Amino acid sequence: MIAEFRQAFAMINFQVFLFSMVLFFIGYTLAPMIYFKNIKSLLAYPLWIARKLDKLANKEWKSVLLFLFIFGINAFSLFVDLLSGKVPGLPFIFAIWTGLNIGVVTYHSLEGKFYYASLFNPVALFELPAAFIAFALAIQYNFVLLNYSVLGKLPSDFNLYFNSFVYVVLPLLLIAGIIETFAIKMAQKIEKAEKEAKKDHSSDEKKP
Repeated sequence: MIAEFRQAFAMINFQVFLFSMVLFFIGYTLAPMIYFKNIKSLLAYPLWIARKLDKLANKEWKSVLLFLFIFGINAFSLFVDLLSGKVPGLPFIFAIWTGLNIGVVTYHSLEGKFYYASLFNPVALFELPAAFIAFALAIQYNFVLLNYSVLGKLPSDFNLYFNSFVYVVLPLLLIAGIIETFAIKMAQKIEKAEKEAKKDHSSDEKKP
């Protein structure tokens, strides 16, 4: 297992990893402007996601089902990003698009407050590196398809990139999913306690 992890981690080119971060932050930085200018073609999808997340936060899920849902959605999304490496140029677009979508959802949910600080929450500290790695792997494979040799000889076997996804990306999403599930359930408990306290207070005020 340790040997497989080392091999999987060694597949990630640090320069490409940083480049994927830059692409993501281009989209993330543009998101507030797009939100203010109300560019509907770019806002439709992320705002739909935001509405779904609001419903998710208010729904009484069992912890295991909530975790499986969060982990499954994130894993599927990043796997699609990995597969984008098979189409020339697509992972570059996907990286910017992902930053834009996350930016719009974040800006909308937080009403513009703590926009960049929110990237340092415990969930994002695991989810974002997972996304950057998935994009880095996709871009590296894209370079293979495009015969771009500035990084030297890159492996041409897509299975090696998939292995890196399994051994590096999925564990990060696993940890993020656990933290996010705990945070949602804790927030629901606090909200429920506050509602019950308000209800008790209102009942006391009505008593003669």
